[in-house]
Amino acid sequence: MTSARLKPLPRLAAGLLLSLVSAAACERPVEPAPAPAETAPAASARPAARADKPAPRDIPEPTPAPAGDEAARTRGTVVLVPLKSFPEDLIADIETSLAAEFGVEVARYDIQQLPKEAYYPPRKRYRAEKLLDFLEELPPAREPDTKLLGLTEVDISTTNEPHEDWGIFGLGRMPGRVAVLSSKRLKRKAKDRAHVIRRVRITALHEIGHTFGLDHCPEQRCLMQDAEGSIKNTDTASGTLEPGCRAKLERNAPLR
Repeated sequence: MTSARLKPLPRLAAGLLLSLVSAAACERPVEPAPAPAETAPAASARPAARADKPAPRDIPEPTPAPAGDEAARTRGTVVLVPLKSFPEDLIADIETSLAAEFGVEVARYDIQQLPKEAYYPPRKRYRAEKLLDFLEELPPAREPDTKLLGLTEVDISTTNEPHEDWGIFGLGRMPGRVAVLSSKRLKRKAKDRAHVIRRVRITALHEIGHTFGLDHCPEQRCLMQDAEGSIKNTDTASGTLEPGCRAKLERNAPLR
């Protein structure tokens, strides 16, 4: 799949607004308690990952998109929306990865300022569900077969009962049109830049997977596996959908 540039459309096109999809959000909590702001990353309220999990290994580089007739078939378009700022090397890798793994066209939208209404002063971070609401209002979200992925470097959070404000890697509506990820916590204790890129890649694929209706996967190393309270499952993920999730993706959104 190729990557395209998408310029913002006039906001006056409100008449084209589709009904917003209301669905469960993927909560990937990344801290053991709501009080400290700089807790080690975790991604779920579930128990910590089992100690007998396979040792981390390099995630393979994204497979090139198929050529010929297969390359012309897509599941739609994913529009990348930088929120305030996002590094170019991470964006480029996300573009390639989404096209290869999900069979989508990828476009970029102009940088957007973080919405003030999403800011959470007590923790000095941004509420992910409000960022999703903001993305839902952008013109590309009104186009058929189009999803938006917000990309930010600031810390984000959501509610994870009983905690009102829980730091996360990303959030995606399932099924839905919008997802968001933050590189803030994915950079913590990374070995090098390549390690950061891999973590961001897995998180981007995971959250877009939710928008296609893919829930957390019980298969070890599937990119849709629940993080189970730490970064470990992200680091040991294969970078691809395992057979069960692949089959569900084909049922939910076949190539056209």
